[in-house]
Amino acid sequence: MDLLLGHTGGRLLLVVALLAVASLALALVRRRDGVFRADDGPRLTAADLGRPLGARATLVQFSAPGCATCPRVRRVLAGLAGEQSGVVHVELDATEHPDLVRRLGVLRTPTVLVLGPRGEVRARTSGAVDGAQAAGALLAVTHG
Repeated sequence: MDLLLGHTGGRLLLVVALLAVASLALALVRRRDGVFRADDGPRLTAADLGRPLGARATLVQFSAPGCATCPRVRRVLAGLAGEQSGVVHVELDATEHPDLVRRLGVLRTPTVLVLGPRGEVRARTSGAVDGAQAAGALLAVTHG
């Protein structure tokens, strides 16, 4: 191994291999962006969120400063909540709520949880979310 890495060509090969592995890992993570999956996580309360729960559902978004995708997801979820009666959108800064981040297993931002009317986590996703994905998850929770 030392002989291979001692040459410029060997170092270049190692860098190319590392970039390929990193690209594959990123592609696998992004493939799941916006795909809501059922979740039976813990129940959240109005006290946890700092505001009342929605009568039908609550869309909880964990964001972070510097998150490039978070503003777009905020617009999608706020728009959806504005169109649906009994649905509220709550955005939480993950850096200000480390207890909830740990409790809910939030590993990246944005992470979106769809809560039922009693605050039970019914679905979740992370990464970019479009309107159709969010509306589908909301429909499944409110009519499922």
